[in-house]
Amino acid sequence: MRKIVLLGTAAMVASSFAAAPAFAERKASPNRDAEIQELKQRIEKLEAEAADDKIANGTRLARLEKLTDDVQWSFNDLRPLIRTGDGRFEMAIRGRVQLDFAHFEQDPKDFGVGYGPVGTCQLTNVLCDQGSGAVFRRVRFGVEGKFFRDFIYELRFDFGGSGVEGAGVINIARVGYVGIPGLRIQAGAIKPIMTMYDATSSAELTTMERAAVITTLVGNFGGDNARRGVEVTYQQENFLWDGDNFLLTGAFTGERAAQGDHTGIPGNDESTFALGRMAYRLWSDGTSNVQIGGTYAHVLNQDDNVMRLRERPEIRVTGDRFIDTGNILVEDGSRAFGGEFGMNWENIYLAGEYYKYELDRPGLLDNAEFDGYYVEGEWILTGESKRYVAGGTNNNQAVFRGPSIAQPWALGGGIGAWSLHARHSVLDLNYNEGVAGVAAPVGGVRGGKQTINNVGVTWYINNNFKLQGEYGMVGIDRMNAAGASLNADFDIIQSRMMFTF
Repeated sequence: MRKIVLLGTAAMVASSFAAAPAFAERKASPNRDAEIQELKQRIEKLEAEAADDKIANGTRLARLEKLTDDVQWSFNDLRPLIRTGDGRFEMAIRGRVQLDFAHFEQDPKDFGVGYGPVGTCQLTNVLCDQGSGAVFRRVRFGVEGKFFRDFIYELRFDFGGSGVEGAGVINIARVGYVGIPGLRIQAGAIKPIMTMYDATSSAELTTMERAAVITTLVGNFGGDNARRGVEVTYQQENFLWDGDNFLLTGAFTGERAAQGDHTGIPGNDESTFALGRMAYRLWSDGTSNVQIGGTYAHVLNQDDNVMRLRERPEIRVTGDRFIDTGNILVEDGSRAFGGEFGMNWENIYLAGEYYKYELDRPGLLDNAEFDGYYVEGEWILTGESKRYVAGGTNNNQAVFRGPSIAQPWALGGGIGAWSLHARHSVLDLNYNEGVAGVAAPVGGVRGGKQTINNVGVTWYINNNFKLQGEYGMVGIDRMNAAGASLNADFDIIQSRMMFTF
């Protein structure tokens, strides 16, 4: 602006000289020509400076526009992230590999007569001779991100398996909207938010596997991976007072994408479920946290009128199950519900959940009821704390993550983070089972009761790589249809190597 004013002033002065009276011209001194020449030089200099400023401003604007349009690369814990300069589009590449090893310690004398001849069941029943082995529990690759700022997406495939690796299936394929503060709406092949432990990422579990009561619940009541469905989530920190966190979700789901239903019938997609979770962090000081919550699930339509509850002994190197209700005829309206508690006090973590399943049965049969729970803890010896996750764009919300490693392991450097963990887990699939030696009462279910106590150690080498080892003591309390004992006691030694980004 100053240069424009000077240019105008100079022009006015030049005009006044040009219009001066004639007598002034006759009396002009030789200095007049010099003054005019000096004014011309000043005008030319100001015009040149103005032109330079215009070029410089144009260059800065062009640089800003180029920066806005440029694609930016970054890495967060080895996770490649690509985004546009204006932040409207974003894509992160994800991957996870978990390789599990296991060995069973089984003595035929610890198995009931229902498995085969006393002391020789390993010759007649595979459950008595599980042996040892290895399996890629999870091999996942995918992408996630956002587009047009307010929309999110995730596509993930899994090539791992239980007992044997798979050819690759859809694990998640979802799109969502997050343009309203605190609200997320998503649809597709989703993993809905259900229970605290199932909402925890498989990369962040305290133990190698989730407790049996959790996996049985989510698998039979519409909550595991790749469920076709829609979900609405509301999450807000400092909801009632500073430091709290409130989460409320609701989902409508069907069967799993491209994997058939729980009975193994491909293409059956008539079973539908309504489910949700509410969690509330009561208190936090930024490091320590206390949370309570609950989950409810309702079977809206069971197309084949059959439910079957069964579970492995919290291991996936083999797919064999020791507790199993068999097929139960049910009506629509079966349900599951229960509560959760989780807390960490600096480097000490405690958590537990209890859930009950109620299966509505036709005719004069009463409802079959089953339940289970777990209590677990972790002590991080190197002093790090579990990290609480209040919310996010994925389903890992209102959960506890593993520690952030203070000193990643390196030769001659840090030792990583070390922790000890333990869990007591019970899943009871018996209902009015009767007494030994005779058939079960009418309506009784002899699915078995499974109790597992395990202890383990985890070495968090860095934020991407960890090793785990566990020793599990399994107890099975069960009778077969005739009342013969299917009790069993055995131990499992297992370990996991995990790399994730």
